[in-house]
Amino acid sequence: MPLRAKIILVLLSFFLLLFVLNLIRKRKLKIEHSILWLMVSVILLIGTIWHQFADRVALLMGIDYPPALFLAISVFFFLIILMHFSIELSKLKDQNKNLSQELAIYKGLIDELTSRANHDS
Repeated sequence: MPLRAKIILVLLSFFLLLFVLNLIRKRKLKIEHSILWLMVSVILLIGTIWHQFADRVALLMGIDYPPALFLAISVFFFLIILMHFSIELSKLKDQNKNLSQELAIYKGLIDELTSRANHDS
């Protein structure tokens, strides 16, 4: 791998790791959501620093162009992250539906109690 490409990949991987850590520090990204992002950035950083290891792994996997391994790893982890967020979104949708139904029940009870109180007075 050319030195310039290696430097750029190391810097990008390092900045991704710093960015994720900064989001965690500022509490903008919860720990349970950041684990996958941390894994992606650490694996990319390790793979760019020790590119001989990445080259061997790529050749073992049948990838003729070793830098394509980074793309494959990134796509794989991004798909996992998307699946994780899809599951979280489904849970939130169910919770929202349940809360809306409970709110409607409580509103109905309040309206009924209000009408009884107005009727009795």
